[in-house]
Amino acid sequence: MERINVLYLDDEASNLKAFKAAYRRIFNVHTVLSAEEGYKALKQFPIEVIIADQRMPGKTGVDFFQSILETYPHPIRILLTAYTDINAVIDAINKGQVYRYVTKPWNDFDLKLTIENAYQLYLLKEQHNKLNAKYHKVFTQATDPIILFDLKGRIIDYNKSAVDFIKSNPEDSLNLKTFSSFFKNKSDIAKVVNKINEDGYIKDSEYKLVLKNNEVRNCLISVNSINDSYGNPVIFQVIIKDYTEHHRVNQLLLKTIIKTQEKERERISRDLHDGVGQSLAAIKLHIENIRYESAHNKELETISSILKDTIKDLRTICYETLPLVLYDHGLKKAVQDLISKNISHQLDMNLNCDDNLPELNKHLKIAIFRIIQEFISNTIKHGKASLININISVAEENILIELKDNGVGFEIADLSVNHGHGIQNIKSRVESFAGTLVMESTLKKGTSFSILIPY
Repeated sequence: MERINVLYLDDEASNLKAFKAAYRRIFNVHTVLSAEEGYKALKQFPIEVIIADQRMPGKTGVDFFQSILETYPHPIRILLTAYTDINAVIDAINKGQVYRYVTKPWNDFDLKLTIENAYQLYLLKEQHNKLNAKYHKVFTQATDPIILFDLKGRIIDYNKSAVDFIKSNPEDSLNLKTFSSFFKNKSDIAKVVNKINEDGYIKDSEYKLVLKNNEVRNCLISVNSINDSYGNPVIFQVIIKDYTEHHRVNQLLLKTIIKTQEKERERISRDLHDGVGQSLAAIKLHIENIRYESAHNKELETISSILKDTIKDLRTICYETLPLVLYDHGLKKAVQDLISKNISHQLDMNLNCDDNLPELNKHLKIAIFRIIQEFISNTIKHGKASLININISVAEENILIELKDNGVGFEIADLSVNHGHGIQNIKSRVESFAGTLVMESTLKKGTSFSILIPY
């Protein structure tokens, strides 16, 4: 263990001699008779623990401690007094920030233990100061915006990157803003708060934030708490990463993938419909002619029946791969046709489609159709619903698609693999067109999607 540097201030030389005799072999002991000598010693030696007598002419021990706080805040202070003066003790704690007070005459073993404990506190404070300095350097020099909020969501500090990222002009005050004011979708605020309450932190979650000049950016945010000595959160640190360009590239890539998939679907569907489908239909016609000439040929009858079922299955595959009605008659007719093919005595479907829908490009029509198709398929497979409502309308410069069933519902935070796959397909198509999806589901009450896609 390193020898502790101890400074002892007392106006009685006999006490200084006794102290040095007791501890010089254990500690690096520096003794002074006055406050002035104490100041010199602090300048000259790396003092870690200071012991001062309370009752001294001129400056008291508390006065001395108070006078050095600003210049020498780190040494741990111990007050030595022969009096049980409660006022002196209170002053020592409040004004001089004293670690302990020890009554005279001291017990050598007890005082030694007090000094060693004070030194451990000194080391902890030094470590804390180093960590604070390191954090401050990271905080100020970080290229990512960092904002500190209190428990009520009010900004209490921020770095330069946050200023550059958020402020529209130098006159703006970030301290007037709150955590919730940055979110484009107010429903996201509750999600963030619940996540923090459950897990204690958030790591790289994507949200739309409203920043300077009211510009909406796709951002990844990370949130962690800074706790007090009892482990209770007192400050929340938020780190923001601009994800907009990355999101744009991902969106473009996603759109390209989906377009490529749909193009390949179109090719396969037309090949099946115009090639294999026509060939099968011709074969069936020939077999029917042979059957007619051969009277009641059971074998031909069986082949004809198989061909009939095969052609039916092929048409279903072609429709699911590429609904030609979408190209020939538009979105509304295609959705009506989709409903008619999936409706049953156990499932009713209602469609409300705005007749004044704008002319949509080919890829957007396909995306909307696939979203509705996926929702219906998911509901039939997992929802156990008796009713599906589909609304398609115009909301400003967006197409609004509202999908709702009265099925069993599910926990959004705990999607099953099957549910998750279908919903992910919907999300991907919405994201590829820079749209937004609000999903709600309640167990035993059903599921609803509200989708906005700009056109």
